[in-house]
Amino acid sequence: MSAHPLRPQGSRLTVLIVNYNSGRWLSRCIESFFDRQAALPRVLIRDNASTDGSLDELNPSDAIEVDKAPTNVGFAAGINALAERVSSEYMLILNPDCLIQAKAIARLIEELDAHPNAGMVSGRVFGLDGREQRGSRRRLPTPQRVLEEVLRRGEGIDLMAQPPPQTSQAVEAVSGACMMLRTEVFQSLGGLDTAYPMHFEDLDLMAKIAEQGGEVRLVPDVAIAHAGGVSSHHRPTAVLRDKHRGLWRYLNIHCRDQWPRWSRPLWWLGIHVHQWVMTPITWWRAR
Repeated sequence: MSAHPLRPQGSRLTVLIVNYNSGRWLSRCIESFFDRQAALPRVLIRDNASTDGSLDELNPSDAIEVDKAPTNVGFAAGINALAERVSSEYMLILNPDCLIQAKAIARLIEELDAHPNAGMVSGRVFGLDGREQRGSRRRLPTPQRVLEEVLRRGEGIDLMAQPPPQTSQAVEAVSGACMMLRTEVFQSLGGLDTAYPMHFEDLDLMAKIAEQGGEVRLVPDVAIAHAGGVSSHHRPTAVLRDKHRGLWRYLNIHCRDQWPRWSRPLWWLGIHVHQWVMTPITWWRAR
């Protein structure tokens, strides 16, 4: 019998999952990489006051620890609370609606081992339809790139139109659905910024890694399945609002040197107008 791909690395990694009404997906996520016969990672779950019985689906295990919050404190605050209990070398921030195999996790560990300057690694993220998701390969936002994205001119932010790389490489940004980090890097950056309403806190973290001289790396031969929107499908317009608020905060923090002060009121107006225009469209599509 061949050795389990995570057996040697089990004590080096802690998996962090914030759960909110993820249903059966939470247990499916853990089952995708869990093996009771192997020395697998410690799994820490922060449940943000779920009401759907998703925790009842979990199979009891000494490796799984659940922290129940009295209210929904959000993704960033939930991850930060879990990270305070991490002592392993690496940590994997994983959405509860992701599926990843043990050998894929082991491959991400190998990538961090091989690149000491890398603060974060991830793989390519695919939807349940088998197509690579937007955000799987992307660039960090700048005012120019945001305009290119909206106007559909230039490269923009999303890189899905480009062929995927054949080998692992340093990139600007990866998907926030699955992020493996050096624990010391995460802690040195102060964790996730809880001032983001939701969305963009992952890009904020990647930008901070780059600003400290570190790398974010993509491992294209690692595939992660991601259902997407399991916890937020019932609040599409709120998600839209949070994305626009997150973009405004991100640009103010990371793009000041590329963003003339005189233009910022126009950007504020443009971001809000885009949100107002898209709100009824988003509501209609979600019906």
